[in-house]
Amino acid sequence: MCRLLALASAGALNTMEWFNALRRAAEHDTLLERLTGSAQHGDGWGFAALAADRLIFYKSPLPMWVDPLLESLAATISFPAALVAHARKASAGMPLGVGAAHPFPVQLSNGSLMFVVQNGGVEVDRLLNLVGPLALPDNVDSFIYAVALARYLERVGELAQGLSELHRDMEKAGCVRGMANTAVLLVRRSGNEWKAEVGIVRHVVSHRLAAYGEIYVAEQEGFLAAFSSTLA
Repeated sequence: MCRLLALASAGALNTMEWFNALRRAAEHDTLLERLTGSAQHGDGWGFAALAADRLIFYKSPLPMWVDPLLESLAATISFPAALVAHARKASAGMPLGVGAAHPFPVQLSNGSLMFVVQNGGVEVDRLLNLVGPLALPDNVDSFIYAVALARYLERVGELAQGLSELHRDMEKAGCVRGMANTAVLLVRRSGNEWKAEVGIVRHVVSHRLAAYGEIYVAEQEGFLAAFSSTLA
C-alpha cells in the first residue's frame, strides 16, 4: 500500500508541483483511509531521475511531508528529465528504514541501471519458485521483484517486453497480493550519451482495490506522467 509517480518531460516542468501532489497523497490518502482506516504513507520515500546529464537518486526513512530537503531536491532536477518517485506504507512484517524505502536500484550486466518502485505486494515464495533463487527471502518483497525483473531484462533486452512477460508469469503463478503496480526508470548507455526509459504497469487482481489501485496517465507531445489514483 504505497503511492507512485513517474514523469518524463522534454521541456521545463514544475517538479515541485508533482512532488507536492505525491506529498499530499502520502500525508492524507482518502482512498487508503476508506480501505484500512489508516490515511498515511509514512514509511519513507524516494526518487530516481536522469535529469539532463545528471543521475539523481535519493531515499529517506522520513515521511515525505516532513522531509526538510523536499523543495531543494525538486530544484535539483533540470530538463529534459525522466523520473520515478514513491511514498511508502510498509506491508505487515516488512522491514523499515532507509534501505526498505523505494526506489530499489539494480545494475544489469551491460552497465544499465534500473530503479524500481512498486505499490502492492508479491508472494516471495511463489516468485522465487518462478524465477529461481535471487536474494535472501527476508528482503523487502519489492526488492526481490526488482531483481527478478532484472533477470527478465537480461533475457529479453527490452523493458516493455520484460515487464509484460514477468507480470504475465506472475499472474499465472499467483504471485500478486491484491495489486503490484510498478514504475521503472531504466538508464542505458547509447553511444556517447545516457538515455532514460520509463515503464509503467497497472496490475490489480483484487476488485476491492480497483479504485485505489488505478493508474492515471497525462500525456502530450514531449511529456508523460503516470501516477497513483490519489494524486489525481
